[in-house]
Amino acid sequence: MEQADKTTRARARRTLTDHLRAHRTADGTVRLIGTSWLVTADRPAGPSGRL
Repeated sequence: MEQADKTTRARARRTLTDHLRAHRTADGTVRLIGTSWLVTADRPAGPSGRL
């Protein structure tokens, strides 16, 4: 945003505000649906016990 000109910043702010407004609840909070995955794995040791 610091590198954008004033017109571009205003347009970006307006676009973001319009998008978030669609997710505003009656009490004024903004609720967005989100999901994430946390994946972990272990590599089994080989025959010599080394990874």
